[in-house]
Amino acid sequence: MSGVNRPELLSPAGSMESLKAAVNGGCDAVYLGGKQFSARQYAGNFDLKELEDACDYCHLRGVKVYVTVNTVYKDEELAGFLTYIRSLYEMGVDALIMQDTGAERLVKAHFPDFPLHASTQMTCNSLADVKYWEGRGFDKIVLSRELSLEEIRHITENTEAEIETFVHGALCVCYSGQCIMSSMLGGRSGNRGRCAQTCRLPYTLYKGYDSMAEGYLLSPKDVMTVEILPQLIEAGIASLKIEGRMKSPEYVAGVTRIYRKYIDLYFENPEEYKVDPADIKALQQLFNRGGFTEGYYTSFAGWEMMSIERPKSWGLKVGIVDKYLPKYKKVTIRTREPLVPGDGLEIWTQTEPHVGTNVSKHSKAGEVITITLEGDINKNDVVYRTFGKALQDELKKTYEKDTRKLPIYGMLRVKEGEPISLQLWDNGGNSVFVSGSIVEPAGSSPMLPMKLRENISKMGATPFVLADLQTDIDRYIYVNISEVNRVRRAACEALEAAILKKSKRKAKDDAVYAKPEKQPMQLRKKLTAVVTNMGQLDAVLQARGICRVYYEAAADLEKNLDKILAKCRKAGVTLYAALPRVAREWNAEAEQPMIDRLIASEIDGFLVRAAGQFAQVQKSGKKIVVDYNLNAMNRQTVEYWKEQGADNVCLSVEANLQEINRMGDKDCEMVVYGYLPLMKTQQCPIGNYVGGKDGHKFCTERSNEDLYFLRDRKGVKFPLMTDCERCVCTILNGKPLFTLKFYDEILESTTGLVRLDFTKEGPGRAERIAKAYGEMTADAERMSPATRNLLGEMSEKGSTKGHFFRGVE
Repeated sequence: MSGVNRPELLSPAGSMESLKAAVNGGCDAVYLGGKQFSARQYAGNFDLKELEDACDYCHLRGVKVYVTVNTVYKDEELAGFLTYIRSLYEMGVDALIMQDTGAERLVKAHFPDFPLHASTQMTCNSLADVKYWEGRGFDKIVLSRELSLEEIRHITENTEAEIETFVHGALCVCYSGQCIMSSMLGGRSGNRGRCAQTCRLPYTLYKGYDSMAEGYLLSPKDVMTVEILPQLIEAGIASLKIEGRMKSPEYVAGVTRIYRKYIDLYFENPEEYKVDPADIKALQQLFNRGGFTEGYYTSFAGWEMMSIERPKSWGLKVGIVDKYLPKYKKVTIRTREPLVPGDGLEIWTQTEPHVGTNVSKHSKAGEVITITLEGDINKNDVVYRTFGKALQDELKKTYEKDTRKLPIYGMLRVKEGEPISLQLWDNGGNSVFVSGSIVEPAGSSPMLPMKLRENISKMGATPFVLADLQTDIDRYIYVNISEVNRVRRAACEALEAAILKKSKRKAKDDAVYAKPEKQPMQLRKKLTAVVTNMGQLDAVLQARGICRVYYEAAADLEKNLDKILAKCRKAGVTLYAALPRVAREWNAEAEQPMIDRLIASEIDGFLVRAAGQFAQVQKSGKKIVVDYNLNAMNRQTVEYWKEQGADNVCLSVEANLQEINRMGDKDCEMVVYGYLPLMKTQQCPIGNYVGGKDGHKFCTERSNEDLYFLRDRKGVKFPLMTDCERCVCTILNGKPLFTLKFYDEILESTTGLVRLDFTKEGPGRAERIAKAYGEMTADAERMSPATRNLLGEMSEKGSTKGHFFRGVE
């Protein structure tokens, strides 16, 4: 179809079986991870030998291989990381999917021609983000899942980089790369590939003391886009990505096969594009959480995108309970789908746990069947098929036997008195020539040309299929058929070797990691503070020792900028604008002018939280601080941002003190107080379950100042902080990070700055905390009664040490 490029179909592979299922299902590329350095540490993953086997298997079938190294790395891991990358480079991996900017810096230095893809963990939400990473040499950029079709189209029309998006599978409720909920609650970092999926647990939403909603409030349904694939393709998306490295091979096979079918269908006849309901049912059977959503492509957010009742797969609805006889444990079901022996059924009873059993007899759709089952079962309870045996058996064949073949072409020459010869080649520029024994004149039984063609065309267990064979064969000749077969086998083996040789690389250097120089301890710290309103600003300006204030860039800052500047100047404190974590194209007409006005103002600098923001203020002439949500976890990342022009780098809140001392220096900052943001989500619980948000921006609770919070099953509360200008919600940790109990250890570190993050604190509390930290930063040996009282209060009310002593896995 002219004017529209055919997108790549990218499938997940958590095991060799899944990889074969993806390839035979029709994918153009696979993405997979190694045993180390991968963002799905609980998937099967591949060791180095398995990775090379996977590369060879794919390359012989014309499929690309992308390896995920999309986590953040600690300094002590980088030497092993670089050795690992060298192995991937030499075995012929087609591209790396990356998150860590320091690791990217190392790869660029040692393997400059290794193609790089920017992971969704890099939180690319805008054209500015994409253009920044494009300028850094990333060939492909995976957008955040939250972007709409209109935003994506605007981006693809204005960048040369290829754009990749997720088209099927699980959705994260949080902007990827911006979630520390799993690590703060259990030490398992999503940024390190060990997410515990705390979003899939039950929560209750409270407004003050009133319960407003309960269930799996943070658990989104899976995205499914086969019905809107034409719009995605026409939006210019270059790579359509299926999520599921932790899913079964059958899941990978089924989803890949269906998306292959509909991509091809669109390009064959776009006007007749129509989705078969049977394929939707197959996708539901493989995995769904209460149906599917088209994701953020067509919906901004809303409760209909959420799987409130249950976070696991529901299966396919196959019937309704007609009658239950508890005395005989007999359940009568009116079916709506055919069933076969081995199918697994689950009845959604009114009380949990639901009950289920396996089917033992065949039945047709519409039949009334009776099964034996005990439980709290009632008439009209819904029956789901959680395991479809017929579908599973069918899909299992896709990885048990290779069906994907690479088309090749041949020229067979059989001339009397000359060696038999066969040339084979592919569409990738690989060509081989093999010759055999001398062709003899025929006796009484000449070799028929048809017989020769037939034998040469038998590709058998090779990865090839002979698409076309040219021949030059004399009529009255004889060749031993075993010699014909030998020549064919030799030619196929030679072509395999040629394809694989072409895919391999040779590293130019030894890629030895040079450990960074040890930085001196900075015993005199500068104290900074983030504030969200004028009350907090007035409070921190009362404290001794605050040298810098970061004021959240919102309407309040713009409205009162002159007054805020005057207050800071009078106190001898510098003022920085703290730019939003999430800056989107739909709001660019408001965001960009705000940044322009701030650049033209008298503020001293910017706290940047996105790569695109960095580019926007890079030449402003003002100071730049890179915030911790850009996940600086190693010295290479610190050096990267300083090379780009950052004056300060705030280190990851997931690092412990030992790790901080390895990567930090006098220009680095660490957060020592605050209700840390666990998630930044477009699925605002307030909007979804109170404000009537259903696919649109904003809700009836917009700018409402009532206290809302989530409570988990253990009774822990998580305050909600809304940004109603941008229609996003921050879920805060229920306990503040509070470090004065061990502040002497904080002060004896390599970082030059320490920071207080104020979010929901009132002016009085903010002033007490700021004064205590100001006092202790100036002299940790002298503690006032007020500070001693604050320490006692925080011990009683509860606080957290964060990751200063435990770190993350």
